[in-house]
Amino acid sequence: MRTQPPTSARADVHVSHHQMLVNEETGADHPSHVPNGLTASAPGAAVILTGIHTGVVDVTVQLADEPPTTTAEGWDEVEDVELISFTGGTRLRGLMGHMPEALPNLTPYGPGRYGMRVHARGRDIDPCAVPSVPFEFYLVTIWPIEVGSKACAKLGVGVAEELRLPDKSAEIRRWAREHARPESEPGRIAGKVVPPLPPAPVLGTAWATEHRLRVVNPYREPAAGPALPEGLVAAAPDAVAIRTLKGRGVVGVHVRWDSSGSCGPVSRWEETEEIEFVTTTGIMQIEGMQTRDGAPPPNLTYQGAGRYGLRVHGRARPGGGLSNRPGESYLLVVWPIALGA
Repeated sequence: MRTQPPTSARADVHVSHHQMLVNEETGADHPSHVPNGLTASAPGAAVILTGIHTGVVDVTVQLADEPPTTTAEGWDEVEDVELISFTGGTRLRGLMGHMPEALPNLTPYGPGRYGMRVHARGRDIDPCAVPSVPFEFYLVTIWPIEVGSKACAKLGVGVAEELRLPDKSAEIRRWAREHARPESEPGRIAGKVVPPLPPAPVLGTAWATEHRLRVVNPYREPAAGPALPEGLVAAAPDAVAIRTLKGRGVVGVHVRWDSSGSCGPVSRWEETEEIEFVTTTGIMQIEGMQTRDGAPPPNLTYQGAGRYGLRVHGRARPGGGLSNRPGESYLLVVWPIALGA
């Protein structure tokens, strides 16, 4: 008779490469193909895909002793898979991340078959962000289906053949023989961390309000925003304000990233002003921006929390006022100064 009571725990989980892993110390490979787009399992392991590539997500684990009655209300996605445990010791963690101590063993009833239901919310908010404050939320519910010594014996021998799993190591060796070109592989400096490449320049529009174009973290309001600048731009922690000629209306926006802040051609721009600003979250977007290609608004501070330089160029066409056609445009050039704050 099972006496383990249902439990619930939550933790911030650090993820990378869009993945959280559910696995044991047996070294079982997690699945690389996720047909439903959210979660998949293989004997001894499972994977949950996140929207963000790298950062922190909020995870709640619930242990139940029977299939739950939870619904999709309040969640964007819900998927069920079966989870096979060979040892009865299964934990959740981010890929290449530390195992959160606050989260319990997911298979406390011992080896065997379990059901796993994953609820997710916020995966499509900002896949390019690197959040230190979670805006993606997950609920992982586990319940036993067939557990104990009998299940262990059944699952412990020939399970890969029984489930017709591919020989992954053979596939990797075959691919390497067909595609590998060692003579073309560039050398790497030991221990060298390669910074991410800057995004391509982005064009779009944004909505000015009260003569302001704001740059903020859209998921967390700053403690205090800067006053309306007398010049072109002002900053406070986690907030930047650009003064627009229009009191309200659409303006053109161009965003460009630079590794050093070197000053490029500015002959076509009427005003230029440079400022430093600080982000404590590593997420800063132009409020209300619509990109020309329909992509999500870019994260101006994609390299993480810290100090950045910002140079704003501005120009205007005759005839401002409320309009759906940009009568003025701004170029924002961003570069890192001191990261890791």
